[in-house]
Formats: sequence, structure tokens, C-alpha cells
Amino acid sequence: MTRDEFLDRLGELLACLPADQVEETKAFYAEAIADRMEDGMSEEEAVAAMGAPGEVAEATLDDLPAVPRAIARTRRRSTALLWVLAIVGSPVWVPLLIAFAAVALSVYVCIWVLALCVWVIAAALGAVGAASLALVAAGVAIGHVPYALAMLGCGLAFIGAALLVGAGAWEVSKQIARLSALWARKAVSPFWKGRGEKNDVAAHLAA
Repeated sequence: MTRDEFLDRLGELLACLPADQVEETKAFYAEAIADRMEDGMSEEEAVAAMGAPGEVAEATLDDLPAVPRAIARTRRRSTALLWVLAIVGSPVWVPLLIAFAAVALSVYVCIWVLALCVWVIAAALGAVGAASLALVAAGVAIGHVPYALAMLGCGLAFIGAALLVGAGAWEVSKQIARLSALWARKAVSPFWKGRGEKNDVAAHLAA
């Protein structure tokens, strides 16, 4: 089988995928075949090393996330069947999707509200500390040294507490942001795979 025959057959088997994804897959295998030919293989040997087009197509579909894979396999059988399943199942999956999104958004907002409360506490402590330090000047102006010393102590204590709470708020915010990114990747994993996961096929071919 020549390279063009292999790629044409692969494109036919992957017609259930979006056109740009089909072209991307064909370009990937065309480059893999070219690399093997540069290493000294004949065109037929390089194509044979890829495997049968059917096997390559199945491996490509298996590498997709769960939802696009299911859609592609359903489209492979019948596009009409896909629409029927989507319409018939909409009373179930649409409310579930909306409910899941609402719950996830509510939890996410509540977590950030708690972090915001910590920041507000830190700001309030800092403001009280600054006000106490400002009163030190008033104590000195009226010649009330004990009062000035007390305000100085209170001011430094409140500012220290503000810095401590602020540091905690910063760490909490960083952890929330990290977890948010992790949850986002988990949420889209049934629909999308990251670059690292896509490179698994390339690593397998290069082996």
C-alpha cells in the first residue's frame, strides 16, 4: 500500500470526526511515514509499520476523550441516530448538565467568598493598626507618653496580625487557584485531552 492510499483510506475511516481533526491526523501519519522513509525504509515498509488503516483509525478514536469518542462512533453508524439519541435523551441530560453546572459554580463561588472574607479581615486589621499608629502622634502631641506607647503597641500588634492573616489569605488563594485548574481539567477531560495525553501516540510510534 502506498502512502497516498493509506492516508486516503484513513481519511475515509475517520470521516466521523471533524474535517480539521481528520486532516491533522493524516498529516501526523504522513510525517511519521516520511520519517521512516528518511531512515531508509521503502514507502511500502514505512506504511506497513503504521499498521492497517482500520487499526490506526480505531486507535485514533480510542485516544479521544469519552464524549467525543462516543459521538464519533455513533456518527460512524448513523448521523441520524446521533440526532435521535440527543433529542430523545435531552429531557435527561440537559437538566443534569444544568444542575451540575449550577452546583459546581455555587461551590466555586462559595470557596472564593471565604477567601475574600479572609482578605477583608486582613485589610480590617491593617486599617486598625494604621489608625492606632496615627494616634501615636496625637499622644506625643498632648504629652501623654503612656497613651502613645499603648497605641504604638496596639498598632504594631494589629499590623503584625494583618500581615499574618494576609499571608494565610495569599496561600489559601493560591491553593484555590491550583485546585480550580485541576477541577477544570477534570471537568473537561471527558471532552478534551491535553497535549501531554495526545503525545502518547507520538511516543508509541517513535518507539
